[in-house]
Amino acid sequence: MRLARIQEAVRCRFDCEVRLLYQGSRPLDRRITLRELGVRDGDEVDAFLEQIGGKPVIYLFSPEDIDATVALSLVPEWRFSALYPVVPVKQQDGGHEKTHWDIRTHSDGSLTEKITGLDVSYLFWEAQ
Repeated sequence: MRLARIQEAVRCRFDCEVRLLYQGSRPLDRRITLRELGVRDGDEVDAFLEQIGGKPVIYLFSPEDIDATVALSLVPEWRFSALYPVVPVKQQDGGHEKTHWDIRTHSDGSLTEKITGLDVSYLFWEAQ
């Protein structure tokens, strides 16, 4: 039985998206079969709810101009899929991804990202 068929059955039964894990690793190819994966009778395949971070934005307001750093760190299962303004992503111990923006706030609510010099209204990140 293909993993896609199992995922579809779970989605229909429980109305949610899941990721299947076998022996701690997630098969990326939904076309693979349980036999090809090496699953034997009595083995367990774990199902986890799909983890998708929303599309959060970070607003900073200050009555006066100030310099600030905004740091963001993800749980090990998530990866950044978008950042704006674009800043480097680093790996922490344990596989966590982290990033930070060095910004200057302005009294009108705008921000200046200091590395790129971009003037923006907010910081944006997205993760999967």
